[in-house]
Amino acid sequence: MSQIVNDRQHADRVPRTDRPRRIRPVAHGIARNLGVVALVGLVLLLSWWPALAQADKLVAAVSKPGTETNRFWSGSTMWHVMDPALEGLLDQDPVTGENTKNGLAVSWEASDDFKVWTFKLRKGVQFHHGWGEFTAADVVHSYKLHTGPDAIIPTVDQLRGAKAEAVDKYTVRFTYPEPNKNLLFLHGGRSVMKVYSKAQFDKEGLEGYDRKFAGTGHYQFVSRKPGQILYERFDKHYSSVKPDFRVLEFRFVDEPATKLAMLLSGEAAIADLPRELMKDALAGGMKTAESARAVIQTDVVLNGLYCESGDKACGKHLPWYNRKIREAMNIALNREEMVQVLFPGGGGKLLPRYAMTPGHEGYDPTLVERFKKEYGYNPERAKKLMKEAGYPDAFKDPTIHLVLKPSAGVPEVALQMELIHQYLTAVGFKAELREIDHATVGAMGRARKAYIIHPSKNAPPRPTEVAFRAFYSKPGGPYQGWEDDFTSSNIKAFRAERDAEKRDAIARKLFNYLFEQYVSMPMFELRTQLAFNPKMVASWQFPGVTSTGYGHWHTVKAAK
Repeated sequence: MSQIVNDRQHADRVPRTDRPRRIRPVAHGIARNLGVVALVGLVLLLSWWPALAQADKLVAAVSKPGTETNRFWSGSTMWHVMDPALEGLLDQDPVTGENTKNGLAVSWEASDDFKVWTFKLRKGVQFHHGWGEFTAADVVHSYKLHTGPDAIIPTVDQLRGAKAEAVDKYTVRFTYPEPNKNLLFLHGGRSVMKVYSKAQFDKEGLEGYDRKFAGTGHYQFVSRKPGQILYERFDKHYSSVKPDFRVLEFRFVDEPATKLAMLLSGEAAIADLPRELMKDALAGGMKTAESARAVIQTDVVLNGLYCESGDKACGKHLPWYNRKIREAMNIALNREEMVQVLFPGGGGKLLPRYAMTPGHEGYDPTLVERFKKEYGYNPERAKKLMKEAGYPDAFKDPTIHLVLKPSAGVPEVALQMELIHQYLTAVGFKAELREIDHATVGAMGRARKAYIIHPSKNAPPRPTEVAFRAFYSKPGGPYQGWEDDFTSSNIKAFRAERDAEKRDAIARKLFNYLFEQYVSMPMFELRTQLAFNPKMVASWQFPGVTSTGYGHWHTVKAAK
């Protein structure tokens, strides 16, 4: 281990803007007070266990969503806490993650040019709270909500632009002016459109949704207060699948040590813990549930580079506008060491190019081979590149603004950003950590004023066209950071091309360009992992098709 990581174990924390911050994992704090935690945990466990064992209730301590609202379309990173009650059109197999015909849509077809999509809907589906039968009118209504001016869900721009019409009571059609090959992805596990009741809206308006929205999921909404959502089992779900737990409660907790204490004490049955704390959970008798597939790619976005010709938002003042600085920042990181620190029990591997996925268009295995040489840890070369770029004197503000924020589904992200801060300061960057919540980062991005560096994730890995549009094109999404003429012209050509081999060649060329330009700091690929109390939970099967990587709450099996 390098001195950077060793320092994390010993140095006291200092104000982030005063000098390079010494990093210490959350586990250090746990270990330092192990005797107290163990004693308190035992007392709490004995006091909580009888009540929990008798209660038909599942409590999950999870990261706070980007926004706390019942309006799915106007929030962000809310899949993990809204999925129990709200469904998209498509259902996914809990093991493979593949789309099935067991959900709200029983069949679908696209025209040869992928401009017209027709969905046949399931008959007899009932909304919660007595709001009647689900029909095509609810789909058209929900489409309007999710594509309106206040819709801010990442990737929603790719859902917009259609004429949505109810062909009959159980048939809905979307007609786009241009091909939309990936519409099924947008209605799948990472759905950017959930189905709400039109009847409820017509009678109560949005205020009715805010009070007690009606969905079609296995659980129905009961109440919400800051830091908590409560659901109860919906016994009339069309699938006839009955969740084992009558009540499902989410408690929003960002501090990993607190989530661990809740899990060990029995206050929570499930918790999304960073992997550095999993060993403490396992030592306390807990078990883990893991997504069936590798579902999350993580990245650090060098934002503010909105640099197509003539764009006044282009951050030419930013140090990372200079390619040499971008390369220096990348090779200042010891990613192999970071993997050991962030994922001590395994489960994470290096990602050579963000948004490039095996099996998807444009995947280039040579970038995997080149990654170690061109992105590998090389602090001396990083210093040389910084000097060649004139850093810091050539920049009016040489500060590298790193955003420190939690990320649902990837609890390791906060520690990741602290490590990055340490590596950058070690080679001479004037780096500063700033705590900015997810919603604020999104608002800055939509205003095209996100002149910051922040973590991001691709979960589940998007189809190549969806990823290009979301991360590297205008308007894209609020969490993107790179636009230039070469990138935009190739994305345009890629979208227009119908020939599969030519599309693959264009995508491959673009991935190589993004790789060579060091447009971001690609980090890791990993499976989602959560800890659970085996005295409460026997098992949990989920595929990892949501933005946070976990879902399918109705498949959580209670311990007998």
